[in-house]
Amino acid sequence: MTASTTEGSRAFIAEAFAKWARGEGDVFSLLADDVVWHITGNDPAVSQTHRSRQALLDAAAGPLRERLAAPLRPEVKRIWADGDDVIVQWDGTAPFPDGTRYRNTYLWILTVRGSRIVEVTAFLDIPTFKAALARPRP
Repeated sequence: MTASTTEGSRAFIAEAFAKWARGEGDVFSLLADDVVWHITGNDPAVSQTHRSRQALLDAAAGPLRERLAAPLRPEVKRIWADGDDVIVQWDGTAPFPDGTRYRNTYLWILTVRGSRIVEVTAFLDIPTFKAALARPRP
């Protein structure tokens, strides 16, 4: 692991989150098709491992997006990197159609290879996420 690999991985993820915050796409477009995305916790409905980009979108990211009135926007609190691994602590917010807001805190451990994210372990407030998914789709 070299300093240049570490800084390159950190810069790649920092720029991806900065673009997402500006409304220029999101991090999900950078996932490898065969990404392994693990949502931590003990809730069998949410805490699962998804073994493709499409599986993650179908089971978690898409259902949340369908319930929001605007895209989720990240506010990065801190980024750490070590070689290909990058840890991002961030808060995500977006309005619901009724004017209330979705707010969640996340910590993602991402593994970067080239220009793709190949593995993620995601920590988040599961009850807040589940409450959002329990809302009706607009």
